[in-house]
Amino acid sequence: MNNNDIYRQYMYSYPHKTAYRELENVSFSEVKSRIYEHDTHLYVHMPFCQSRCGFCNLFTCTGADNTFIDSYIDAIITQGQQMALAPVHWASFTVGGGTPLLLNIAQLEKLFFSVFDVLNVDWNIYKTIETSPTDTTAEKVALLNAFSVNRVSIGVQSFHDSELHTLHRRHNTASAHQALEWLKAGHFPSLNIDIIYGIPGQTHASLTESLHQALVYQPEELFLYPLYNMPRQENMHSYYVLARDLLRNAGYTQTSMRRFVLNPAPSAAAESCGFENSLALGAGGRSYLGNLHYCSPWSSNLQTSRKIIQAFIDSPDKTVINHGYLLPPDEMKRRFIIKNLFFWQGLSLSDYQQYFTSDALRDFPDLERFIRQGYCYQNGSRLRLTETGMALSDCLAPVFVSPEVMLRENRQR
Repeated sequence: MNNNDIYRQYMYSYPHKTAYRELENVSFSEVKSRIYEHDTHLYVHMPFCQSRCGFCNLFTCTGADNTFIDSYIDAIITQGQQMALAPVHWASFTVGGGTPLLLNIAQLEKLFFSVFDVLNVDWNIYKTIETSPTDTTAEKVALLNAFSVNRVSIGVQSFHDSELHTLHRRHNTASAHQALEWLKAGHFPSLNIDIIYGIPGQTHASLTESLHQALVYQPEELFLYPLYNMPRQENMHSYYVLARDLLRNAGYTQTSMRRFVLNPAPSAAAESCGFENSLALGAGGRSYLGNLHYCSPWSSNLQTSRKIIQAFIDSPDKTVINHGYLLPPDEMKRRFIIKNLFFWQGLSLSDYQQYFTSDALRDFPDLERFIRQGYCYQNGSRLRLTETGMALSDCLAPVFVSPEVMLRENRQR
C-alpha cells in the first residue's frame, strides 16, 4: 500500500461536518431535553490563531484583534443564557480551537467565569484546553492552575526548526522547550504533546530525536499525527512503525492509531462509545444530541470562516439549529462501529446487539472480512483490531462510511 491507500481519511468523528446540510423545523427548545438524558460534554470553540499552519484545514481565522475576540466571547455568553438550561450534569469541559490560549488573561478569565456561571458548571469538572508554544506564557499557565485545569494539549509537531518552517509553524524549538518547561512546572494532571510524522525533509533519525525530546517532559499523552493536506514523505508507514515502537518501549499504551497514553486509567476503556452527548458553544463547534448532530455552517477558508464568526456574533438568536444531520438508525450503527472498533478496547458485539437489536457481523459483512484478512480478531463478544488493523485505521474506517454520507461529502470509496 502507498500513502494514499493507508492515509485516506482521519475518522475522528462520523459523519464529518462536510456531510451536514440545512436543517428545517429543528428547535433547540424541543431537543434540549436530550441534554438531560445522558452526561453531556461541554465544548467551547475558540476559532482564532495567529497564523494558519500548512497542514491545517480546521475552522479558524487569523488576524482577529481584541475587539473582535471580545465580541465573540460576549456572543458565547449570550448563547449560554439563551439556552436557558436547568442544571446539567456536565461530564467535562473543553476549550478547543483554533488556539484558545491566544486569548489574553482578561479574556480567559471572562470566558471561564462567565460560562461556568451561566451554565452552572461545577468547578471540579474535568477541564481541557489547547495551546501552542507561542501562545503559552508563565502567566497563562498560572491562570490555568488557578482554574484547576486537568489537561493541557500543546501542538509542538516537531523539535526541528527546519521541519517547523516547512509546516509554517510560528514557533521554533527553543520556544517549544520554554512552553513545555512552564507547563511541567504547572504540574497539570495530564499533559499532551502533538507530534507529526511524514514532514518533507523529516528523517527517521529526526523523528526519533523529536520523540526523545518530547519524552523528556514525560507527557501523560502523546498524539502521533500523520501529515495531511500537504506534500509528504513517501513510505510514511515506516515512520509510524518507528514512532509506535519507540513509544511502546517507553511505557506508553496505544489506545488508537494516533493516541499513546502513559498508565491509562481502567475507566478509560469506556471513553468512546458513539452515544455520548456533547454541547458546543460558539461558531464551528459540533453538538451531538442523540442522533442530532449540528454546528454552524463550516469552512476551512479563512475569509469565509471570519464571516461565519461575524454572523454568529450578530445573530439575535444564537441557539438556532439550521445546519447538521439527523442520523437514521443505519448511520447510528455505522457511527457506533467507527467509534468503538478503532479504539483500543474494540467493538462489543453484545453492546451492539443490545443497542440496535441486530447482529453487527450480519449488518456489516466487512467485519468478517477484516477478521479473515487479519485486521481484527474476535475475543468472546468483542472485536479488537490487530496491530496491523490499528496501523491501517485511516484506511479501514472509511469502509463503514455509507453511500449517502459519501455522496454528501463528495467522495469516492
